[in-house]
Amino acid sequence: MSPFDWLEASYFYYRPSDLKWEGNNVAGHYLDKGFNVKFKYTPKNNNRPHFAVGLDDFAGTGYFTREYIVATQELRDIKITLGTGWGKFTGESSFNNPLSFLSDSLNVRRKRSSNYDQGGTPSYDKWFRGDAAMFGGVEYIFPKANGLSMKVEYDPFDYMDFSAQNRRSASYELREKESNINIGLSYPVNKFLTIDASYIKGNTFNLSFTIGATFNGKLRSKPKFDPIIETRENSEKTEMIFYEDLLHNLNNNNLLLQTASLSKEKLDIAISTSQHRNAIRSSSYSGSIASKISKEHNINLSQINISHINVGVELNNITYIANHLDDSKDTPIEIVERYTKLDSGNKNSYKNYKFQPSVKFPAVFSSFSPVLVSNIGNPEKFYFWGLDLQNTAEIQFNRSLLLSSEINYSLYNNFQDTISGPASKLEHVRTDKVQYLKNADLYIKRMQLDYIWSPKKDLYAKLSGGLFETMFGGLGGQVLYKPFNSNLNISFEGFYVKQRGYDQTFKFRKYKTTTAHLNIGYLLPMGIESNISFGRYLAKDDGFTFDLSRRTRSGFKAGIYFTRTNVSAELFGEGSFDKGFYFQIPMDLFSKDYQGGYSNFKLSPLTRDGGAKLEFEKDLRGLIYNSSLNELRQGWR
Repeated sequence: MSPFDWLEASYFYYRPSDLKWEGNNVAGHYLDKGFNVKFKYTPKNNNRPHFAVGLDDFAGTGYFTREYIVATQELRDIKITLGTGWGKFTGESSFNNPLSFLSDSLNVRRKRSSNYDQGGTPSYDKWFRGDAAMFGGVEYIFPKANGLSMKVEYDPFDYMDFSAQNRRSASYELREKESNINIGLSYPVNKFLTIDASYIKGNTFNLSFTIGATFNGKLRSKPKFDPIIETRENSEKTEMIFYEDLLHNLNNNNLLLQTASLSKEKLDIAISTSQHRNAIRSSSYSGSIASKISKEHNINLSQINISHINVGVELNNITYIANHLDDSKDTPIEIVERYTKLDSGNKNSYKNYKFQPSVKFPAVFSSFSPVLVSNIGNPEKFYFWGLDLQNTAEIQFNRSLLLSSEINYSLYNNFQDTISGPASKLEHVRTDKVQYLKNADLYIKRMQLDYIWSPKKDLYAKLSGGLFETMFGGLGGQVLYKPFNSNLNISFEGFYVKQRGYDQTFKFRKYKTTTAHLNIGYLLPMGIESNISFGRYLAKDDGFTFDLSRRTRSGFKAGIYFTRTNVSAELFGEGSFDKGFYFQIPMDLFSKDYQGGYSNFKLSPLTRDGGAKLEFEKDLRGLIYNSSLNELRQGWR
């Protein structure tokens, strides 16, 4: 992941075939994991060298721990790279640390970090310490060969050193090195896939596939907005018929009209849409349709105000000059943006509009789909999985009261194959996860009742009850204060919960607790979203969670987090404290049409009980979106 031009970060799992582990009468392949980070400097003048400083496997066991400073110079079709490395870079041709002039302590590199403890902590007492070694290479890019390149490099690594201590020794033949020169070819098949073939260590043929994508923009082009407007001919042009034509045409374009009001030369429209995440796009589409219909009805408009409604809450008010939405005027987007007024929603203003289409409640939505259930990183096997048939349903009793559920039926899984226990001295609020996966055929993953409303402008509230997640159910609530013109938002949630039975029906176990958090979010420069949360976690430990993320222009979001509580590293277990990363992927990145849904992926390297938060749906911080000035301005991009 490269959230900025100057930063790369990656996460890896390592499972060599020649290392085994045994313990507690259980045997399996050895499994290691770690993080890498690289800081890059790219000069404005491309004729100058590019520099990078990197830390690989900079925390935990440190079997791959290495640091480097490297420069790359481009000369037409040739790239020359030369660097100095520490740690695992040092093989036969090492030399004294060139940084030792800064401090004599840099001459000594500990074999085991003094801060290692239970693993998962930064091994800062190793970084850039001890002997160093040179590495480098040359890459030649063949002209007119669609990106094909040849690489030759000097490889200082000792492959015998890439193994776990206190494990069965690796096979000599597999790790033997006969040459320090590697040679290879690299070919980009397309903008997503690159294939590399190489001969390494003087005795091994290597084949690699790299799959990657840039999520800053659209991966697929979308059709131009060109709605078909249908109005009734030869009918009396009354105000009610105008509203009915407006309702018909907006709904046909998945811009569902909630209420509307025509007053002099101003038109107010409240819409709800699940097709568009971008409120500027959906509001301008709605305003464009309304402008065309008003012309058909000989209604002169000077101003069109669009508000978005979600779960009965008015999120925003976006006011356009009507002529700016007239296709024939071809008004530049910069002019439209300059004269468009943006504001957050009001308490109940849309409910007072003249035209209010009748809505039949309760409204029921239901769908079936196959879903993949995963458990990643188990010591016995890297990936356990299952295939479920899932029913996703929502019942809207009114605009603000909703019952949502996910009911799964297991079609296949291999969770029964895992036999490892939770290995935790805390309450098993997360480490019993496999027990839940094992003991459920037809089960209720989630069933949650929510009442959501806005007590006043920029303030939002929610009451919830039910089965919040796989492991816990109960009662609780949430309040969000999100000032429109501020980079700050503050929320508080509190829940009384009880642990669910392994079969995930309506049965509960004895463990119960109260969990609550105060959350403070702030939008930093460069589009970085920061969040810090203070409170009590599910295992009755107290502390904080710090979260940093960045959202791209396309809506793709990536973030990292860590949690520190009053649980010691020894009591927490391997990993020392909770940490991880996540992605939020807009589904319309891959589709030809706009969609409002997301796919979420979150991974913590180790499942432990300390620092565990309750998972619940319809978090106000995600639900109340497009309600601040920064979020709406992002839509113009």
